[in-house]
Amino acid sequence: MSGSSGQPGSQTIKKGHRGVDSTGETTYKKTTSSALKGAIQLGITHTVGSLSTKPERDVLMQDFYVVESIFFPSEGSNLTPAHHYNDFRFKTYAPVAFRYFRELFGIRPDDYLYSLCSEPLIELSNSGASGSLFYVSSDDEFIIKTVQHKEAEFLQKLLPGYYMNLNQNPRTLLPKFYGLYCVQAGGKNIRIVVMNNLLPRSVKMHLKYDLKGSTYKRRASQKEREKVFPTYKDLDFMQDIPDGLFLDSDMYNALCKTLQRDCLVSNG
Repeated sequence: MSGSSGQPGSQTIKKGHRGVDSTGETTYKKTTSSALKGAIQLGITHTVGSLSTKPERDVLMQDFYVVESIFFPSEGSNLTPAHHYNDFRFKTYAPVAFRYFRELFGIRPDDYLYSLCSEPLIELSNSGASGSLFYVSSDDEFIIKTVQHKEAEFLQKLLPGYYMNLNQNPRTLLPKFYGLYCVQAGGKNIRIVVMNNLLPRSVKMHLKYDLKGSTYKRRASQKEREKVFPTYKDLDFMQDIPDGLFLDSDMYNALCKTLQRDCLVSNG
């Protein structure tokens, strides 16, 4: 599968599955970014549209394990439109469960579609250490991230606990997951997750820490520090802000309670 610009050329730079072809375009598992963006938008348009014809109902245990699949030939079919990319298949994981999550988070189907599919997705230049691709919707509402097979599998396993947590812990600080999908192209599986965007591009960030609660090798490298907007880590935070953050007692107690409940999702 490639964009209308043709097949990607030889890889010149590579980080994980992410690369840059000879034309300078980003690729992921040898699929061009423009083709991947197009497939994501076609797939989400179809899956959200077909879901809207199904009546709303309670989420059942089996809903967390459903995977729906639809084939998108480039010439189109009676279910899918023609497009300028190579043939691909689009899979939607737990569609009914994720519809429920979106509804719980106040995301209407029309708004979800409009944000993700009405304008081209914007590729973010910082891929992080994982070599993942990140896209943001043009209105800054949603982040789309490519995930490894094990990450997608882990999220699938978390879904029943995530569902219970959302119902019992409305103040949850866990990421808001809106959809888990897979684009099958060129014999490769490209799994993506749609999440809430906490950091709009319009907000200027003065200081940035990536905190994981660990001190093992958690210091920004010299190369990172030389960047215009470096991302510091746990040991940097402890050094720069030794007294930590001060919260009033009510906020502190509520935050601790929420964090304890959120930890039960992966440990329970």
